[in-house]
Amino acid sequence: MKKLRKVFLFTTVVCLISSCSKTLEFDNNGAVELKCRGYHPNTDCRGLDQDRYVMMSTMDLRVHYRIIGKGPIDIVFIPGWTNPLEVFSKQFDYFRDKARCIYIDVPGQGLSDAPEGVEYTMGMMADAIYDVLKKEGVKRFVAVGFSMGPVPLGQFELKHPGMITKLVDIDGGFYYWPPEGDPAREQFVAETEWFCDYIETWGREEKEYFASFLLTENSPADLLEFVEYFYEFPSWLMADIYRNYTREEVNQPIGWTFPILSIYSSEPPSGFYEIYFPGADVHVMEGLGHVLQWENYDVVNQLIWEFASDRPGRRY
Repeated sequence: MKKLRKVFLFTTVVCLISSCSKTLEFDNNGAVELKCRGYHPNTDCRGLDQDRYVMMSTMDLRVHYRIIGKGPIDIVFIPGWTNPLEVFSKQFDYFRDKARCIYIDVPGQGLSDAPEGVEYTMGMMADAIYDVLKKEGVKRFVAVGFSMGPVPLGQFELKHPGMITKLVDIDGGFYYWPPEGDPAREQFVAETEWFCDYIETWGREEKEYFASFLLTENSPADLLEFVEYFYEFPSWLMADIYRNYTREEVNQPIGWTFPILSIYSSEPPSGFYEIYFPGADVHVMEGLGHVLQWENYDVVNQLIWEFASDRPGRRY
């Protein structure tokens, strides 16, 4: 049991990113306020750069998003577990003259509403993504999902097939559930439930320990500073989101039929790509932390743009 708990901790680390230059505070309505703590990478951004909100059509929740840039391509960026959209700060300026980019705080994260008494399901997050895109008139787009991001994007694809034209998977995590009758299933279920309950008990010490797995001794100083937002994220909320993230029904293969670019910090288990990201063009960047789009943004940005823009010479 102890060994499996360690495995769950390590696996979960691969599905979390801690990366914001701000501390989180929660108002009386449960909405998240992000307050700057000095360095802000977007002070001198040029061109279109707007913070916007939309009220969900299915729930009384307000969703925050940011539009940066303009161009012939729409690219939609979905962050990982607990992440505010600033997890993509290193992409803001690179893409602003190339594409219209929409960065979304999914419900419960960033500046989107986060009241108690709500189940933060992957389907609800997919609905929030759709409401943003409907408001902005987006019909087809390239999707970028970091860490947990491909999972709500998978639910979006099932609900609105044909809108996503390509998928960029950055260290994305699905959870493989042993099938009915597999001897490992019962223990897997027990360990999953245990870990979700464990998250709810986390204090600052546990959060600092957990976040340390995401970084390396060579991680950039700004990322080391930004990780601190995670320490203040409410444990009940991170547990709720994680519990819904790991549910069996949302971790079934989606059956993507469009081109996929996968960028990973280490090689996933054998067969992982074939199950969850079939036919993906895979790039593995050893020696880096989980936040590849931050730690190796020059290379990652170029890979995303070559993929999204169909530049000659690439095989997609």
